[in-house]
Amino acid sequence: MAAVSPGQERPGAAVAASHPAQLRLRELDQLANRNTREARTLLLQEAPRFENGAPYPLLFKYLRLLRRTHVDAGQMPEAYAIDERLVQLATSQNDTADLALARLGQVARRLNDNDPAAAMALLEMLVSEYKGLGNAEFDANSEIAYGSIYNMTGQHDRALAHYLRSLEIVQRHPLLWSPRESDLRLALARLYVNGGDPAKALDITASYRAARADPRNVPVPPRVEAAMHFMDGRAYVGLGQLGQAHAAFGRALALARENDLRWLQASVHGNIADAWLREHRYVEAEQSARAAIAMAEQVKDGAIIQVSWANLGFALFGQGKVQEGAAHIDRIAEDMRKAGSMVSLSSLLDEKAAALEQAGLYRQALQTVREREKIQESLSTERRDKAFAALNEQFNAKQRAAQIERLRHENAAKDAEISNRKLRSWLATAGALLALSLAAVVFVLYRRSRATGLRLAQLNAELAHRSAHDPLTGLYNRRSFADRMREQPPPGGDCFTLLDIDHFKRINDQHGHAAGDAVLVEVGRRLNEAVRESDMVLRWGGEEFLVYSPGVVPAQRPLLVQRILNAIAAAPVVLEDGSAVQVSATAGAVSLPVTPDAGLGWEQAIALADRALYKGKESGRNRGVIVEDVAPGGADCGMKLQVVLPDMYWQAAAP
Repeated sequence: MAAVSPGQERPGAAVAASHPAQLRLRELDQLANRNTREARTLLLQEAPRFENGAPYPLLFKYLRLLRRTHVDAGQMPEAYAIDERLVQLATSQNDTADLALARLGQVARRLNDNDPAAAMALLEMLVSEYKGLGNAEFDANSEIAYGSIYNMTGQHDRALAHYLRSLEIVQRHPLLWSPRESDLRLALARLYVNGGDPAKALDITASYRAARADPRNVPVPPRVEAAMHFMDGRAYVGLGQLGQAHAAFGRALALARENDLRWLQASVHGNIADAWLREHRYVEAEQSARAAIAMAEQVKDGAIIQVSWANLGFALFGQGKVQEGAAHIDRIAEDMRKAGSMVSLSSLLDEKAAALEQAGLYRQALQTVREREKIQESLSTERRDKAFAALNEQFNAKQRAAQIERLRHENAAKDAEISNRKLRSWLATAGALLALSLAAVVFVLYRRSRATGLRLAQLNAELAHRSAHDPLTGLYNRRSFADRMREQPPPGGDCFTLLDIDHFKRINDQHGHAAGDAVLVEVGRRLNEAVRESDMVLRWGGEEFLVYSPGVVPAQRPLLVQRILNAIAAAPVVLEDGSAVQVSATAGAVSLPVTPDAGLGWEQAIALADRALYKGKESGRNRGVIVEDVAPGGADCGMKLQVVLPDMYWQAAAP
């Protein structure tokens, strides 16, 4: 059966639409948004109505709705069993689109089993297999799955890119938007919490509630409302506002219990335990951790089980029950080693070392620190090995190309030698052949001369590139920009945007100069992606960058500056050790001519942009300041300025 995108009628849909059970299924779908427990009970009770003789499309929708209620209730084995039924059903009907959607449920199962590597392997296979499917729902769900995997493994910038791509897809297809909007907002909030920016997570949940405050809108389902409160709690914990965190967790837990959302109950209890640990209230932390373990064991969620047992271990540590607590922590650490979750293991050992030190067990704490350092070293070595393997492959490719070239030269030389031998044998009989042999020699010499010329041209091109580009970031340098300004003076309407990375010295001091270099490279890459092909991005010096944008009208300048700031601050920069650094920049922008009578050149324009940049630094950073006018004399007090603040990508993409 051919793939069908949302909005197209699937074969059999007309029969399903007129079936008596169709209306009942719609009622149960609406009920599931209000009361998961009641909807699940009725779906199970009325199964014969949908399973005995109902058309295929209706049965498939029924099973997907039942699966959703199982997931909300934390009944994961039942949900996984439905995944297999959906696969078998779609296969029997030769429905490629439904089969692809059903198999994505198997990716979710591997994620819930805390095995992101297996989830990624299966997802890559499915995306490759259904590459030409053309089904928007499969594409959107695949992007969400990618985002969840990268979020779990700490690659938050990649996760954000996939979530935003999914958001784009569902906005283009209204039939997909309604059921996925809340899940995407929650995914983005979770991403910002995990990425170390809890304030943005709170902005996302607040904006979602504000959009639903209109009584004409569809009410927020209890599942979504509970998850929003849960995400608020996690964000408040990240901000250190633990009183507000407990209040949000309490609201989430009440809604989860009322609606039988067992998976969410387990997650909330686990995070409450973590909040108590931060307050050093170890008895309460133990109680919450044990509640989380009991609930997580019911829903068979491996990730929550691991975290909850670890929290229990640290709670016992805090009460002086060191041996009992260490046993739990060491068991979880061994499970992480077997699963290859070395980043999570490193974080666990870091917390264990701190707990041992607090308990006065300095020798064991030192041993744990050394064990963690070995893991960190192995992770760094693994990354270096991957990078070296890539470089080695490039080197081998170049070597193979050089060997081929040498073989060509040797063959040419052998051809010449054979020709010369023939010439010597032919000299006795034909003088004309001598002329031909000389022509062959000249041709060989010409080929050698041409090869040498090509190599010299390549070397000259490399030297020219190095002289015009920054060696670290690969961006243009000041020299290349000055050359362009001399060759093509700005005709007017050209914008110069000077940027400085905020608190760059702090990044170097806290993470090292290698991390600072990585931030510079990533910022340069983001700038190149944010601007037009006709624009010029260069490293001005240190942590300063310049964007030259020809042909920018005044109304476009704020949008240009905002797009540049968004590109830099949209996601944290992930360093080689797996840690994430939030990066922002302050910008000053000037367009020529500044005023009709100013007569300023590009050097003066950049000087004005530099003044505007420092005005932005003084007023709080992470903003752009545009010089709109300059009074005679050019002093700072004579500048008319416009301030531009960055917004968030997800807000810009919202309907």
